[in-house]
Amino acid sequence: MIDAFHYSCEGESHKAINKVGQDYSFSSIVDDLAVAIVCDGHGGDRYFRSDIGSRCAVEATLEAVTFFVEKVGDSLFEKKKFTAVGPTSSLKDAEDLSEADSAFRQLFSSIIYKWNEKIKVHAKSEPLTEWEKANVPQQYLDEFLKSETFEKHYGCTLMTYVQTPKYWFAFHIGDGKCIFFQKDPIWTEPIPWDEKCFLNETTSLCDNSPIDEFRYCYEGDGKFPIAVLLGSDGIDDSFGETTNLVNFYIQILKMLAKEGVKATKSSVIETLPKLSKIGSKDDMSVACVFNLDQVKENINLFIRYQIDRANKELNDIEEKINHLKNRIDSLVSFSDEKSKIEFKYAVKDLERAFSAREKLAEKHNHLVEELPEGMVRPYFIEDEDYVIPTQEQPKSDEVVIEEEPKEPEKEVTTEAIPEEQNSHKESPKHQAKKLSPLESKKHRLKLQAQKKNHRKKRRR
Repeated sequence: MIDAFHYSCEGESHKAINKVGQDYSFSSIVDDLAVAIVCDGHGGDRYFRSDIGSRCAVEATLEAVTFFVEKVGDSLFEKKKFTAVGPTSSLKDAEDLSEADSAFRQLFSSIIYKWNEKIKVHAKSEPLTEWEKANVPQQYLDEFLKSETFEKHYGCTLMTYVQTPKYWFAFHIGDGKCIFFQKDPIWTEPIPWDEKCFLNETTSLCDNSPIDEFRYCYEGDGKFPIAVLLGSDGIDDSFGETTNLVNFYIQILKMLAKEGVKATKSSVIETLPKLSKIGSKDDMSVACVFNLDQVKENINLFIRYQIDRANKELNDIEEKINHLKNRIDSLVSFSDEKSKIEFKYAVKDLERAFSAREKLAEKHNHLVEELPEGMVRPYFIEDEDYVIPTQEQPKSDEVVIEEEPKEPEKEVTTEAIPEEQNSHKESPKHQAKKLSPLESKKHRLKLQAQKKNHRKKRRR
């Protein structure tokens, strides 16, 4: 059974300045046609109506895709093996375009045209709002009022997945991620990436020649993904590595299998705003098409993938722990200052590695419990009784002094002679120079006591 859901939320950074969310998402299952769409409006001042641009892009795409599927029928993709095409600029001058390539260029051209018509109608019918007048730089407001084309003010990205009973296809312009889940490999990114999408730079429907920036893929040989998840860049930016994003999506699939669509969507609605707050702070959108029966049937494969990832991370941590143990053992008997510092840092690193391993082992064993008993063994920490050695070192208030050969100490009586009568002799200060620091201190104290007694006798 094919099903779908979608959700978009306002980003934390937009809430802080009372700015509307600029993402728009959509999903539907109508007459065996499954569609999922995610659009991400640009956040710069110039693109101050990109939230409307995202909505118009979804509407234009749904209209164009529905007509495309009805027109081309099944024959265009019949028995076609998986095919992926990068930015179509590489095809525009080719004389030997395949029938599918030509059809997709017509589809993209139709989407761009419909989108431009929709944003033009909106721009002409909707005057500047009070918020726009107060928050958008005047140069962009003037540009908007004088212009006859409005792509820049409504600019956004577009990502789409379409599935029929006979074939599927997907296309993309801009950033964000489209992740497919299947049996082998567990996950892929089938739509080729565009290197122009880097950091804050992205391709867009508002570019000068957007038709040459679409990437796409398709398949008509009877193979379908178990699930497809489309997410705006606010989501993948929050996870860093794609494997972390995949793990998040697997959690969604696991919930679908165990608790159903309604509970899963409620959880996503609750989770995405929290993720934006602690992550990218950007708007977030997700749209998903999935075969619920196959998700349930293959859920153990996805859990095994998570366990394998945890095992790899545990192996990496074990290697680090062993290295740090050897490092500590090599430093424990040295007492020079450099070795002490290196020892101290190695111990701290080891403590952190122990803590990370403990948390990861707990996560690993929790995943094992989700599988049938005996399918995967739990992870056991073998060196729980390990005690970190300590360096033997002097106490901080001890002063280690190499003693010099001592001269016989002259006896000093309490009947000390006044200094003014002994100017021809060595002063106590000069005597102290010949003594060790400790002896010098004791000697000074003794002389001070002698002077004090001498003054008392004179007063008497």
